[in-house]
Amino acid sequence: MPLTEEQFTILRAIADARPVGSDAATWAVKEGLAVQAEDADIDLTPHGRDMLASQPAR
Repeated sequence: MPLTEEQFTILRAIADARPVGSDAATWAVKEGLAVQAEDADIDLTPHGRDMLASQPAR
């Protein structure tokens, strides 16, 4: 299923190291698009980076 604009916004925020809400972080981790460390740092997985890169330029 394609990602929504809101979901791409979450991925961009994670990639840019901007804060995201706990629900957004949980969604990204459950989808395998991000990983979260014990200290609450979050980063995109390779799959998450690929999904973000697949978004057409705006």
